Formats: sequence, structure tokens, C-alpha cells
Amino acid sequence: MLTIYLVNEHDEIQLNYSDLSENLAHKTSSSTKSVIKFISTAETDLTTFDFGKDDIVCLGFGHHFDLNYVQHTMPQLVKMLKARNTQIVLVTELRYFHENETYFDKSADELAIHQLAYDQRLKVLDLYSYLNAWYQQLSASKRSEKLERVKNASDLYQIKKSILKQLLSCYLTSWFSRKFFVRTKIKIRGYGASLYPEVWDKLTNQTDIAEMHKIGMNTVRIGEFFWDKLEPQEDHYNMEYLVNLLSQLKEHGLQVILGIPSPTPPRWFTLHYPESRIVNLRGETEEHGSRQHVCTNNLNYRRKAYQLARKIARVAKDFDNIIAIQIDNEFKCHVDQCFCESCQRLWPQWLKEKYQTIERLNTVWGTNLWSERYPDFQSVVMPTKTPFTHNSGLVNAFRTFTADTLNDFAAGLAQTLIAETNIPITHNTSLNFNLMNYELFNQLDLVGFDTYPMYDQYWNFPINLDLWRNLKDTDEVLLLETGASHVGYIGNYVTPHPKGFLQTEVFLGLAAGLKSFLFWPYRAQPAGVEQTHGAIVTQTGTPDLGYDDVLAGQKLVQKFKQKLDNTVVKKSKIALVYSDNAKREMHVETGGIYEYRNTITQFYKALVSRGVSVELIPDNVDFQNFNCVLIPYIRDVNSQLLARMKSFISAGGQLVVGPLTGDRTVEMTWIRGHNGLGELGQWLGIKNVVQYLSEEKRTRAKVKVDQSIDEFGGLVTMFNTDNTMKHVETIHTVAADRSIIYQRGNLTYLGGMPKDSLNSPLWDKLVDEIIKPCDEDYTYIEINWGIFKYRRESEDEIQFYLANMSVDRVEYELHQAGYGEDDDVINPGKHSLNGFECKLIRIKKVR
Repeated sequence: MLTIYLVNEHDEIQLNYSDLSENLAHKTSSSTKSVIKFISTAETDLTTFDFGKDDIVCLGFGHHFDLNYVQHTMPQLVKMLKARNTQIVLVTELRYFHENETYFDKSADELAIHQLAYDQRLKVLDLYSYLNAWYQQLSASKRSEKLERVKNASDLYQIKKSILKQLLSCYLTSWFSRKFFVRTKIKIRGYGASLYPEVWDKLTNQTDIAEMHKIGMNTVRIGEFFWDKLEPQEDHYNMEYLVNLLSQLKEHGLQVILGIPSPTPPRWFTLHYPESRIVNLRGETEEHGSRQHVCTNNLNYRRKAYQLARKIARVAKDFDNIIAIQIDNEFKCHVDQCFCESCQRLWPQWLKEKYQTIERLNTVWGTNLWSERYPDFQSVVMPTKTPFTHNSGLVNAFRTFTADTLNDFAAGLAQTLIAETNIPITHNTSLNFNLMNYELFNQLDLVGFDTYPMYDQYWNFPINLDLWRNLKDTDEVLLLETGASHVGYIGNYVTPHPKGFLQTEVFLGLAAGLKSFLFWPYRAQPAGVEQTHGAIVTQTGTPDLGYDDVLAGQKLVQKFKQKLDNTVVKKSKIALVYSDNAKREMHVETGGIYEYRNTITQFYKALVSRGVSVELIPDNVDFQNFNCVLIPYIRDVNSQLLARMKSFISAGGQLVVGPLTGDRTVEMTWIRGHNGLGELGQWLGIKNVVQYLSEEKRTRAKVKVDQSIDEFGGLVTMFNTDNTMKHVETIHTVAADRSIIYQRGNLTYLGGMPKDSLNSPLWDKLVDEIIKPCDEDYTYIEINWGIFKYRRESEDEIQFYLANMSVDRVEYELHQAGYGEDDDVINPGKHSLNGFECKLIRIKKVR
């Protein structure tokens, strides 16, 4: 018996928990019997309550708690419940609606709940986003029907209890079902492409659908842009278009990933609501056209997007061939910050909830400098054009505001869909966009991503595999867009892949655990902007450049299906921390030289070029699952991260910190006090920290590594320490007797990055002495630059999937005898792979 406990001080909602339990049992058809109960903390001491192992405990289910409870009591309860091996859920509150409020956003409590969920990697039952999205869809007359005044509060309204119970009964059963009881979301691996039936005539669409099925594709992605087809006039819907299209795809046996077309509001929308359009940094209003031309903070836009999502969900739930619903498309791919009227209204409200008092904001931003002090939240400017540049605290906060409020919009879409259907929800993110991905996908079911690597920058494909499969605690990840040959648009022609390169992506993607591999698009675009983008077939329906490679990829899917089905992914024990917070912070302080995507990729290449397979993990992951963790470019090391670092070191893990880690505050100000690295620096015991640009030859930071000299580039951190790395000597230039490397036992701090990390003697030493000994794959195999590998296991054998993504022949060395895919013997020793060659090596487990 598994029990779901809904916990709050008082039972404000008073649901029929027996009926709710029966509804959940009916929906899940699970062999695990479950019951839902409410616990009042006013009557029950949770610290002594007898929770069962794996019981689900939902903290905060009901109205109004205070910030002190969220920031102090909740973390203590989470710690206690984790020790008892319960499954913990944080619940956002059921807030009242204010008569005079025109905008509803996260309260201080909500911000704190989501932060706690991030720090502890907990699920969030976002009741507030669900009910707020429901509320925003209502007309004024409907609101008066469904809301009632709160007793003793003339300006507050709440949802009528009969309606609230009905809403929550459907929503809660769907939420618990998808989050805890339906473990496998995608049963059949998808191989296919995006179709745009709105662009073509009926005959062409019929031809393409039939041809996709004929060449072995099983999955079609549609719908992320055709809002105008479904709602050609405001409030006049044509859902028959979607019904007919889905029926046609089902007749051909094709799985569907269905898009919510929120990135392309039709022209009627921007004519009716011109104030909804994006306003850029220069104060210019972006015109209708392209896509993402409307601000996601605009209330009219949210209302229409949520209404459309609900309409689509009600159609989608009747089609069992829909395997996922994709919300929006590539959030922030064309736009980033917005300065429209909606953002202007919301910005001071968000600041007030985040900082609570204007005195605190002024203190942490350091606004005494240049007389920037603000008298109140309404007076805080947005970081538009200014004579020089804005305070780093302001810029950092506004970028956080932008990503956070986007996630509010996304959460509203997600909760709307959850209430209507059981279909898994995803989004197609990318390394290129400024998002808070963990928080975004914490409200979704499946991680999805897009990537378009160039063949001569092939490492950009595996870096995506290594990152997105670690974002959530699931092994189901979708590749939703990639190119069959080349990208492009009318403003940029791009070189195609050589023949054979695509197979390496398919082979490695399958081995890494992808549940879909989808191309963009199937038929090349005939109009618009992206006509020059490669496709599977051209605008006339003839094979495009990548056609043969796409067919070869489909054969790989079929060839290895059984082996993949009978094995599970075994991840590397080497982890590199990737942080969206660090990405935002690097936007705030670029130094004129830094861009996070390129910077973290160079660090990644320093590892994989030396044969190290690595997982890219968020900074909230439990490090205990790894043998070695590397943490570069995390400017703010908060107390939670520092505690995980200390615990990892105490457990014997190898920790490599830096460069540019721990040298700024959470507000992107410089650390005050006696130590330039704050609590991290105190832990290390370093002193006299300085930073400067290592660029000009006479002042460049250098080290002597054994008999070789290595030089550093970019911003370097120098310090005094008695704990230096053996056989690594800092050569003093302008930083007196300071060192750039710290090492004590299994803890290393790097004060900088070598200018040429691919040919760096220091990195050779780091990898050989610290990192490689932590890699469990080295017992079996060593690879060289150009080859990437992924490991899978069954009960009987270990499988290594190798692909040479470079054009050149590359060697690898096998340390134990193995077998190929057809049981051919592969002896220990040196072997090689030709350019774009793929190979499976199987090693029998010793019992």
C-alpha cells in the first residue's frame, strides 16, 4: 500500500479523498494500490508520524503560508522526510484573487518553493500555475459565475468550492499518475521528421505521409506553428483541421509529437492587441512576422495561448498515436529580454516578491555607488540603453526575471495540458538559448532538445547527449530537431555534411538513450525564410542531399533495436557541471571575451579530446553518483553547492573546481571581506586573491609543468597558498608570489584556463593523474580524439558503442577481449576506426 499524504496546517479544500483515491487507481491501472489522505500539521507532529517507505508526502497543500515557513520549516521537513526514504513533493499555494489585480505572478512563497525544489531536486505540484492559467482563460462574466468573495475580505475572491473540487479532482489524478505511476513514457523509439501540412496542398501532404511510412519512419512532428489554421479568427476555432490531420497520420501507423503553436500568434492577434509585441533593448517595438514576436508576459497572449492549448488537448486525448505534446517551440530562440508595458508592470512586483524590502535590494546591489539608490520598487529601472552600462546586480536580476516569468508562462501551458490529458509533455530546448532549463522541465515530463552540429564541429552533437540526459531523473530524452544535411536560411548558406557523418549521430544517439531522433524538416520549405535549409526531400519531392544517410540511419535503428531493448544506459563516472545560472552570469560579466556556450564547450573538449567520456550535470545533482566532478565557471557558490562539494570530498571523490568559480555573489557583485572567494576560499584556506586578464605576453600567467611551460588566457585568479600541485610551479609575472593552482588531497582549484587547452601540458597532467583513474571504462578500453563512446549493459555483458565522428582514421585500444555485433572476436590491443565508422564492442561479464 502506497499512501499519498497532502499536508498543510488545515484542510482548506476538503476534497473527497476516498473518491480521489479511486479515480487515481482507475487512471493508473497500477498493481501498486494507493490511497490519498490529508494530514493537518496543527493536529499531527510530522517528525513522529509513521510514514512508510516510498510514501508520497506533499508539503503545503492548501491556502496561504508565510515565507518563514517555506524558507526554514520546509527545508527541515524535507531533510527529515528524505532520511525516511519518502517521495517528497512541494506544493504551491492556492492564492486568492484580488479585485484590483490585473496581473498574477509568483509570490515570495512561490519563489522560495521553486528555489527549494531546485536545491533539493524535488517535484513541484504547481496548483497555483494551474488555477491561475484556468482563471486567465475566463471572461469577465465567467469569473463572476465561478468566483466568490472571501469572508471578511471585501477585495479578495476565491474559486467556489464546488468548482474547485471538480477542477482539482481531475488535475490531481492526472498529475500523480504521470509523475509517479507511469514510469515509461515512450514505448517505441521514434524515427521521423517534422511535417508542415499547413504549407502544402492536400495531395502533397498525402504523398509525404505515405512516403514517410514507406521509407521506415514511424514518427511525425507537427503543429508548432499552425495557430492560424486552428483559430483563423479570434474565438472562432477550426479543430476539424487537427482532427482530420491526426486521423490521416493514424491511418498510416505514424506516431505523432503534437506542437502547441504559441510561438506564432496570427495577424489578427497583433492587430487586436498591438501592445503585446516585444519591445527590444533600444525601445523599438518588434513588428509582426517571423515568430516569437509577442511577449509571453502579456495577459491577452497568455489567455489566448492557454485557451488554444486546452482546445488542442481535448482533441489530442482521443488519439492514442500521439506520444508527446510539445509546448511552444525553442523558447527564446529569436528573442531574449523584453521591455514592453507588461514587463514594465510586472518588473517591480517581481522585485518586491524577490527582495521583500527596497533596503535589501539596495544593499545587495550596492546602489550607493554612483548615487543609484532606489527609494522604492516602482522606481527601479529596466536595463535599457544607458550612457555606459548598468549595475551588475540590476542586469543579473532582470535576466533572472526574464527566464523566471517565461517559466511561469510555460507552467501555465503545462498545467492546462495536464488537467485535460495523460499525454506526456515536452519542449525542444537548446544550448543556444537563455533559459532556466531545470525549472522549466521540472513541470514537464520529458526532456526534448534540438541540435544542428556542423560535421567539422562534431563534438557539438555528443555534448548535447551528455547534457540533456542528465537534466531530469529519467532516461527518456527526445531529439526533436536535427538536420539531415545542413542548416540555412535566406540570410545564410551553410555547408552540407559529408556522406556518412549522419550515421555517427544516429548510432551514438541511440546508444546514449534517445527515445526519438527526428529531422527538420521532411520536405524543404517553399517560402518564408528557411528555404535554403536542407531536408529529407526537396521542395519538389525529390531526394535532398541527406536522403540516403537518413535511410541508412533508419537501418541502424532496426539493426540495433533488440540490443538496445535488452540493455540499459551506464553513465560515465566523470561529471562536468553545466549551469544555466552560470550562463546568465557570464552574460552579465563577459569581460568582452566570454560567452558561456563556447567557454564550456572548450572545457568539454579538453576532456573528450583526451579520451574521457563525461556527463554534463546541473549543479543541483548529487555528486555521490560520480568518482570525479569538475565545476568550472560557477561564479556564485551558494551554501547548498558548497555543502555538496564538502560531502563529496569527505566521501573520497576527486573534485576539480574552477576556473572562475566562487568569485562573485549571487547578485553578481564582488565578494567583500578578507577573502576574494568567500566561503569557498575560506574552505580552501587561500589568501590575497587577485584577478586580471592574462593576455599580453609580458604579463601572461604561466606554469612550469615538469619540464614544459603552459600559458593561460582570459581572466585568471591568483592567490597565496601552501597547497600547490606537485611538479607544477607558477611562474611569477605581475602577481608577485601568488599561485594559480591549488591542490590538497583530492581537491584541486584551477585559477585559470590554458590558452590552448587541447595541447596543454597542465591538462595532460590533470587528466592522467586525477581524472582518468576515476573512469571505470579504462579497465576495458581507451579512445582517442575523434572517437566518442557510450556504454550500455545487460545482465551478461557490457557494450561499448564507438563512432569516429572525424574524417580521419583514429586508433583505440582494447584492454580485454570482446565481440562484435555478429559475435566476431575482437582481441585486446590497438585497433582503429575509419572516418565516420561505427562499431559495437561487447565484453562478457565475469560472474
